[in-house]
Amino acid sequence: MSVQLQLGLEVIHSYKRLAYTPWHAIAEFVDNSTQSYFNNRDVLDEALAAMGEKLNVSVVYDPKNEGILRIYDNAMGMSLDELRDALKVGLPPAITTGRSKYGMGMKTAACWIGDLWTVRTKKLGETEEHAITIDVTNVGAGECDLPYECFAGKSESDHHTILEIRQHHRVFRGRTLGKIKDFLRSMYRQDLKNGLLVLEWQNSPLVWSDSDFPVLKAEDGSPYRKNFSFAVGGKNVNGWVAILEKGGRSRAGFSILHAGRVVRGWPESWRPESLYGQDLGSNSLVNQRLFGEIYLDDFDVSHTKDDIIWAGGEEEEVERKLEEECRDYARRAESYRKRDDDERGPTEIETKAAIDEFEEELESAELQDAIQIDIVPPPEAIQQSFRNHREWASSRQPDFGVQYQNFSVQGFLRTRASVNDPYMVVDAVSDDRVMVIINTQHPHWKGLSGSDGVLNYLRHCTFDGIAEWQARRKASHLDPDTIKMLKDKLLRVPLEIEMHRAQDSGNGENE
Repeated sequence: MSVQLQLGLEVIHSYKRLAYTPWHAIAEFVDNSTQSYFNNRDVLDEALAAMGEKLNVSVVYDPKNEGILRIYDNAMGMSLDELRDALKVGLPPAITTGRSKYGMGMKTAACWIGDLWTVRTKKLGETEEHAITIDVTNVGAGECDLPYECFAGKSESDHHTILEIRQHHRVFRGRTLGKIKDFLRSMYRQDLKNGLLVLEWQNSPLVWSDSDFPVLKAEDGSPYRKNFSFAVGGKNVNGWVAILEKGGRSRAGFSILHAGRVVRGWPESWRPESLYGQDLGSNSLVNQRLFGEIYLDDFDVSHTKDDIIWAGGEEEEVERKLEEECRDYARRAESYRKRDDDERGPTEIETKAAIDEFEEELESAELQDAIQIDIVPPPEAIQQSFRNHREWASSRQPDFGVQYQNFSVQGFLRTRASVNDPYMVVDAVSDDRVMVIINTQHPHWKGLSGSDGVLNYLRHCTFDGIAEWQARRKASHLDPDTIKMLKDKLLRVPLEIEMHRAQDSGNGENE
């Protein structure tokens, strides 16, 4: 007696629950189209040249009514036997070293998107066009005979495949549509750069240009970019690393390529912890500027082709060796200065990194929304909120402060405040005291990095409080320009302290 494992047709219903993203699902169809071209490149190049064309893949999404996703290509097309094989779940293609590997992609991705899809295809050199319709609900109920049509008398020079998907499970809107566009042009960057492919999204050709990611140049004009190559477990790893001239966290990171296609990369690049630290890391040079491409053709790719399937300790070993290859670039960039730079301040590239990060924030939809908000709490509500913080501080010992002859500064770190509470509250109405209460649960505090970040934040909060206290005593009303002028003097004090210490040290050596 034996027991058999059986997979019923109802398994097709589970495909809509796979961990696809819209762009990786659509990429399954582009993979099939491009691989069809690579498998038949010689004959297709001749046929396309005769028509004055290039390989073209067009993706059009229309969410109106019941919704339709349409993918067209002018690759080789399929014969009836090839179409039958393409509909066999899990039957690997004849060539498994390219972008079509497991015999699953078209079926699983189409079912993830919708319940009703049709394939219409015509192979170069044949005179028949074939069309089939897949109703997922019917197939899942056991109906495996698919509606089929044959259209004879076609020109041998015609060649195409058209896939249309309806009865969608989800609707793509807003930012998702923009992300689909960005991911597709990133995924097929090599084909686009090499001029092999015209890839259209919503009837507009996608473009990828390395000039969108300019590389920093040294003083001698040479670019900060180099190739690397190593092996892990007998599998080859190669690629290149560079330093962005104009960066930002969203632009840094590595793109992983497999079979000439990005499986993970910009705008959500791979950021190995050994190089970038924890998720998104700190606002450092590496997280702002280090980027590149890494080619992992010898490794296995996931079924959804959105990441590498690491075996054993492969991932840790790849990360370790990649960190070794990139270590000198991180150090070189962090130490890069113009000859006339003051060694005490941030380097030019650190300043650029901060500017690029801040520009991204200024340009973000979130900040624009915050600026446009017209609702301002009434003065009574604001005063009540501030009053609660002042009452809390009045019964506690300050976390930092100083007592002058007739004036004291008291600083409090409120660790159990709400994330919605003000980032700072100042009590500067007393003649002999200024209180500064800093909310350590505020999102801005959570973004601080290292003791230098905390130090500068404490300076700005405290000097704001002192400047307000000075302005109340020296002016009839709180003029913003007066407060800024008073704070400017306070911000110069740390440098004066540093200069006096250096002078004292020099005098001591001369003695």
